[in-house]
Amino acid sequence: MFYKMSLERSMSWNLVVATGWRQERLCLEELYRVGDIVGRRVEEVWFTGFDGLLTAKVEGDPVEFVKMLIDVVKSGYYIPRYILRVTPIMTVVKTDLDEIQKAVGELAERYIAPQESFKIELKKRGVKFDRMSVIEYVARAVNRRVDLTKPDKVVWIEMFPSRTGISVIREDETFSLMRSRSAT
Repeated sequence: MFYKMSLERSMSWNLVVATGWRQERLCLEELYRVGDIVGRRVEEVWFTGFDGLLTAKVEGDPVEFVKMLIDVVKSGYYIPRYILRVTPIMTVVKTDLDEIQKAVGELAERYIAPQESFKIELKKRGVKFDRMSVIEYVARAVNRRVDLTKPDKVVWIEMFPSRTGISVIREDETFSLMRSRSAT
């Protein structure tokens, strides 16, 4: 890929944004435009070095930013052309299984009520960890019931070689252009 930006320098990202192959520059511009539309400043956008994938930092709560994007699209006011998926990120840690497990445990304790269920959604890029091993290891930190079909919350993990973003959200708190198109 022609864009290279180390995630080391982008420790403060709170969104992962997917776009089409070689559409990163247009997606970046559109993300700034969406920030203006929803009234939340997009502070910075980074190329990850992986085709079709950006990280970004928005002011305020990234979950609220994504909800506002969903509302703008549902209303028909603005339909993105290049932003395909947006995942809010609550915390970023070093890509180390113990650090990831600790962060997941802290977020789960805070955002998953004792009676609620969860599942883990793992997106890994450029790391050699076995997917199921990571999920099983990290899940040990969550003392809640697992439900793979209709969980109350999703532990969302975006794993890159040096940094990993983590969130505990409802499934409808991520933006998917495909999902929004099928809902209308």
